[in-house]
Amino acid sequence: MNDPPVAIDLFCGAGGFTQGLKNAGYEVCWAIDSDAAAVEAYQENHNHEVLPEDIRGTEPETDGPDIEPGELDLIAGGPPCPSFSMIGRSKLDSLEDRGASEDERNLLYRHFLRYVAYFEPRAFVMENVPGLLRDTAIVETGVIQQLLPVDPADESAEKRVGQEVPVPDIILDEMRSLGYHADWQRVDAADYGVPQHRERVFFIGVRDNDELPDLSRWATHREPRSDEETKMRVRSEPGAFTQTPQTSLTKEEALPPFEADRNPGEPYLTVADAILDLPPVSPDGEMPPVQATSYTLPPVSPYQQWLRDVPRDETWDEQELRNHSCRWHNHLDLSIYKLLGHGVGWNIGEVSQELQPYRDDVFRDKYKKQNPAKPASTILAHIQKDGHMFIHPTEARSLTVREAARLQSFRDRYWLPESRTKAYRLVGNAVPPRLGEAVGVAIRKGVLEET
Repeated sequence: MNDPPVAIDLFCGAGGFTQGLKNAGYEVCWAIDSDAAAVEAYQENHNHEVLPEDIRGTEPETDGPDIEPGELDLIAGGPPCPSFSMIGRSKLDSLEDRGASEDERNLLYRHFLRYVAYFEPRAFVMENVPGLLRDTAIVETGVIQQLLPVDPADESAEKRVGQEVPVPDIILDEMRSLGYHADWQRVDAADYGVPQHRERVFFIGVRDNDELPDLSRWATHREPRSDEETKMRVRSEPGAFTQTPQTSLTKEEALPPFEADRNPGEPYLTVADAILDLPPVSPDGEMPPVQATSYTLPPVSPYQQWLRDVPRDETWDEQELRNHSCRWHNHLDLSIYKLLGHGVGWNIGEVSQELQPYRDDVFRDKYKKQNPAKPASTILAHIQKDGHMFIHPTEARSLTVREAARLQSFRDRYWLPESRTKAYRLVGNAVPPRLGEAVGVAIRKGVLEET
């Protein structure tokens, strides 16, 4: 039996990408992140080294994993680039005397490429937000050589010095200067079995003699073709709703396996598929309570059963439920939540400014109730500030951490901090494990097993 491909995870966060790669058959042996809460969550969920450092102060040859250059199969990661995000750009531009272009975190991807340059993996994958595709930058003399070794005879990286060019072109020039065939692909997580519309860009690089995988070929889900296909899937196996111990569904039983050119695929997983089995909670703390620590219903959909990850020979009512508590809401928020229909968002200009919680020169629409018959809207780290964009479809409140995690495809036994603020941020910033798995399978089957 062949050994599994070996990977490392840079800017690992809470470990969503790592979990996806593990599900895809990789051995992830090392990770790095500077966020203390992310490192704690990562360590709780993964049994290998994670370096709690700012990557800018590290050297791959001394601080990285004990692996020789050329022996690593994959480097994965998602360097934060706040100005590439619409919310990130608005927030930075609103700060006095500071614009998004001045934020040094925009250059963190070069530190990702430093590790690529040193370890020379067979492939790499770098995740980022679609806003990056709209950004431009002035190419400065020598800027590429600041961090990366570049062949002096190769003028491609410096050919547009002084010109304003698309940021993706600059990044691809730098990747190709390291000897990789590289390009970017834009995908929606809902196409891969995540119950959430979440568009992301993946830069993938492979050695020049390898062919880049086409991520679209590995999609498992699609738009529903009828109202019937939007209904929550209900478990139908014998004894599905009995109290007797039973083995949890495997991933393959709950979700279709990743196969190239699947046709026609399954209808999108929805908010109902993901969260409507969880017990009700409320901000007032009476009935329902503020927090629920146990399940009151069995899992209704196959996806819910897979998410619960009940240990073998246990019943669902014996399992502890974590991170399912309701944040406090004032009466104005609760009243507005009740007014909204499923999937409705109020936009600036449509209602009085008195009903808007945000500045109208920074944010555009910010009250949104999730539609149970569709995938959720994109779960963002901003959920740590308030939940106006993430209102529960049937209860007058915002989503709990556990509900947000499920919409990101984290299973219920995946450890997250008890602090809601920290947990919301980690969940909102994470690569959905199911999406990470799709990317990992595409690279493993399309590149690593073909050479």
